[in-house]
Amino acid sequence: MTIRSKLILLYSGLLAVIIIVFGVMVFAVNRWVLVTSVDNTLAETADQVWKNSRAEEVRAFGEVSQIAIFLPRDLDFFAASGVVVQVWQLDNDGVEGTAPRLLQASTDLSTYSASLDEQALTVAAQGQSLSDGQVGNFYNTVHVNNRDWRVLTLPYEVRGWRIAIQAATSFDAVNSASQGLLVIMVVTTSIALVGSMLLGALLTDRVLMPIEAITRSAAQITAANDLKTRLDWDGPPDELGQLVSVFNATMERLEHLFSVQQRFVADVSHELRTPLTAIRGNFDLIKRYGMDAESLEAIEVEIARMSRLVNDLLLLARADYGGLHLNIQRFYLDTLVEEVLREARTLATERQLTIRMGDFTPVLVDADPDRVKQVLLNLASNAIKFTPDGGSITLSLTRTLTHAQVEVSDTGVGIEDENLRRIFDRFYQEDEARTRDTGEGAGLGLSIAHSIVEAHHGRIEVTSTLGKGTRFTVLLPHAETAQHSANTAVTRPRLAILRRGGASPESHVKQ
Repeated sequence: MTIRSKLILLYSGLLAVIIIVFGVMVFAVNRWVLVTSVDNTLAETADQVWKNSRAEEVRAFGEVSQIAIFLPRDLDFFAASGVVVQVWQLDNDGVEGTAPRLLQASTDLSTYSASLDEQALTVAAQGQSLSDGQVGNFYNTVHVNNRDWRVLTLPYEVRGWRIAIQAATSFDAVNSASQGLLVIMVVTTSIALVGSMLLGALLTDRVLMPIEAITRSAAQITAANDLKTRLDWDGPPDELGQLVSVFNATMERLEHLFSVQQRFVADVSHELRTPLTAIRGNFDLIKRYGMDAESLEAIEVEIARMSRLVNDLLLLARADYGGLHLNIQRFYLDTLVEEVLREARTLATERQLTIRMGDFTPVLVDADPDRVKQVLLNLASNAIKFTPDGGSITLSLTRTLTHAQVEVSDTGVGIEDENLRRIFDRFYQEDEARTRDTGEGAGLGLSIAHSIVEAHHGRIEVTSTLGKGTRFTVLLPHAETAQHSANTAVTRPRLAILRRGGASPESHVKQ
């Protein structure tokens, strides 16, 4: 069953339940009001008959032998509202247990001598006397001469004598009114249900129209491989508006990812084609002229380049799905920065560059020292590559409230504003980089640095001014020294320094 059908059935079913419940309540209240009105009319009529009657004592030899009850002469006077009346004596001649005797009846009942409600009259004849006046009343609906009658049996007791007044009226009017109301309700409910289904279909179509548009757009994207398609939404920012917004954001994200993937594949193909071409050319030379050391060296260089490229790609792939392994240790970052400064000076021995230390504050961090060193060396080597002779490169280490902050700044060629947002894309290289490239770079260094920093829950930022220089800032969460110094061993990564120079660890800490 489709969502449209479910919504229509749900809407119509809910409306049907509401209409039926409301109809039952209206029908019940209406019938109760009609029956109550009839009962009140019967009670008023019986009461008027009793109030217009009188009782007198009949004496025989000084004693009261019986009570004479004088009823109104014309009971038809009380039939103006369509009520007929019978008056019954419950105990004939004062003897209990005898059959009730009809004393008087309306003209309409002159040929009808039976009780209008025999059952109620019998119950009234068997009732116990309480005091002079009304003993109890009995309402009942009976079927007489193929008609329904509403009958009130009202027993009275006067000085030991008991009579019962039965007032009745036809129940046809109430039944007709109830049946008419029932017919009206059934017809109205049917029309309402049909109308609700039609209205529900229209409303459902209107509500589902944006979803159908999303479905059509998704189908078009699947069929045409067009990730540039976006949905237009001119409605309120409700749930559907949010759905359209999320869909457009998803499509934009997918378009970017597919674009990056296509560019990534193209760049990988380009980067691998160059060493493979060189290797093939050298193999051709070997086949033609025989083995020589220069060709073997060239092949070895290209194979090493391809190995570095594959390793870098493998590292990025692991970072993408969260599989980048980090050997987290607690160590002082200032020692690592000093080591990077020394290696950067080694890399720049053939260049006329000034590489110096700027602000320097010891900071304790929880990180992978090898990966952090890889990031900083990459930034330093980039700074060396893009800084012309005579320029300077500065490494700084400071501490913020929550992070250790390492800055690598240079006075190089800078980066254009439109290229800053792509600087961490894979295989992205600026034209200046290609003009000075030595053939070892593939445009993956900054992407790797970005992935490593993110794996440490940090961030890397870049600011640049064209022609004046560039500054890369690495922010890593630092550890609280006071909280852990008593119970936690702190590692200073000095092994590489000791292997090269043999200097003591303390000589590399600057306060």
